[in-house]
Amino acid sequence: MLWMKSLHIIFVVCWFAGLFYLPRIFVYYASSQHEETKLQLATMARKLYRFVTPFMIIVVIIGFIMIY
Repeated sequence: MLWMKSLHIIFVVCWFAGLFYLPRIFVYYASSQHEETKLQLATMARKLYRFVTPFMIIVVIIGFIMIY
């Protein structure tokens, strides 16, 4: 069961790293003047969100398994 806790912690760290970086992208987006830069930042935010969402799902599943 210790490996389950380790995986849970690893995926929580990965998930929160993405969550903490996402608002920074939004700040850059809001302060940007050029449309090309805004488009690139929007694409970055979308890709980052899609990248960290599976980590959230894995964290929740492993959390329920550990509770059970």
